Amino acid sequence: MQDINFPDPMPDFNSESNIGTWKQLFAANIGKRAKIEISLFNGSIQSITGDIYIVGNAYVGVSCGDKIFLADIYAIKFVTFF
Repeated sequence: MQDINFPDPMPDFNSESNIGTWKQLFAANIGKRAKIEISLFNGSIQSITGDIYIVGNAYVGVSCGDKIFLADIYAIKFVTFF
C-alpha cells in the first residue's frame, strides 16, 4: 500500500447529525467489501469495487489491491456490500 497521509482522527459519525447518513453507513463497515457506483461529471456511472478503507466528511476511500480510490461521498449513487 502506498504511504498516503489521511487526516486523523476521523470524525464521529455516530453523532446525532450523522445518524442515517452515507458517512455513518460507510464508517460502520470499514474493512468490508463493497461495490460503489458514483456519478461522473458527464452523467455516466463509474463502479469501484474494493474494501472500505477510510471515511471522511466528504469522501470515502476504497482499497483495491495496491491502490486507494477516493470518491466524493455526495456523488455516490448506489452501494452493494458483499
